[in-house]
Amino acid sequence: MKTLVKKENVWKIENGEIRKPKMNNIIMMALFIGIGVVVGTFGSMVVPLGFVSAFWPGQAIQSVGCIWFGMWGGIASVIFPMISNAIAGSASLPISIAYLPGNFLQGMIAGIAFRVFKADPRLKSGKDWIIYTIFGVIICNAIGAAWGSTVLRMFKLISPASHLTVFLGWAIGNSVPSFILGAILLKFVSPIIMRSRSFVKKYLA
Repeated sequence: MKTLVKKENVWKIENGEIRKPKMNNIIMMALFIGIGVVVGTFGSMVVPLGFVSAFWPGQAIQSVGCIWFGMWGGIASVIFPMISNAIAGSASLPISIAYLPGNFLQGMIAGIAFRVFKADPRLKSGKDWIIYTIFGVIICNAIGAAWGSTVLRMFKLISPASHLTVFLGWAIGNSVPSFILGAILLKFVSPIIMRSRSFVKKYLA
């Protein structure tokens, strides 16, 4: 007779477990900002496509950071693009500021989805892969691309006729590397992060 094994809920707060924001959360946020700056700047410089990048792996850092570190990853996901944009010269400060809501959503959507649907960051099941693909790759990049291309149009940097092309280039340009890099990070680094005190089960601790 087959025995059913109950799936582990990695987000459950165990009895007696007390979680509060600590200095290590801030340290990990700062570390992720640094990693995001390097990865984001490299991606922006490698395959530039007008005002966007045709290969921007920085989005993977945004999604993964929010899955592991909750709101601390969300904060990192809005700070490091501003720095990488300035270094790469891909966006002026006013445009980078206008990107902030889109960058925040790009990061937090996956983090929220993993907690709501109780998906495992280690990508142990088909469900985990589906949640990451839908929320950590497709939806977040569609929202980010829609927001970003609209910002460019508001600043009159693209024409109405090119809006759809920029949107598609942005969404696809983020999705491909974010799926590949994000999946690798989640699959192989999550076990280490989840054993550390920096892993955030709720949103701040």
